[in-house]
Amino acid sequence: MRRTCTWLVIVCLALALAPVCLGATPKPAGKVVLTVTGDVTVKNSDVGLELDMPMLEGLGLSKCEVKDPWLGKKVYEGVLISTILQYAGAANTADEVIVVAKDGKKVTVKAADAVKFPIMLATKDGGKAIGSGLGGPIKLVFPYDTHPEVEKLYDKNNWNWYVVTLEVKAKS
Repeated sequence: MRRTCTWLVIVCLALALAPVCLGATPKPAGKVVLTVTGDVTVKNSDVGLELDMPMLEGLGLSKCEVKDPWLGKKVYEGVLISTILQYAGAANTADEVIVVAKDGKKVTVKAADAVKFPIMLATKDGGKAIGSGLGGPIKLVFPYDTHPEVEKLYDKNNWNWYVVTLEVKAKS
């Protein structure tokens, strides 16, 4: 039984990693909700790495209980920016990530901060998809409650709503 479980885990991991390892990054099956552009090595389109919601959330969800400066106490779930950088092949080369909202607002997050702190792109609030009227479907969230020093680096005006693009800038 133990041997069967071990092989099952190995096969699942191999299937999950095969597209990235073989250079055949899957294309989104649904509506593109996030595009990662700039200095990335993993691409699935001419513009960079395009992700639909299942692909984005499939990278792994983290929880963040935080007092949203605009909406009060929330329990957000989403993907850490550091995880997205890792998947896009930019974890070791990125200097900063420019988080772009649908309305054009840009917020710059230092890649080192994204690695040091659990800064996330939230897709869920209280277990439900975030509606566009509340900043969704993707919202930049800072972990003020668990890492108070982050608020000194990124004040409440850096929370970005309806995020559509991450522009990755490499170290000089």
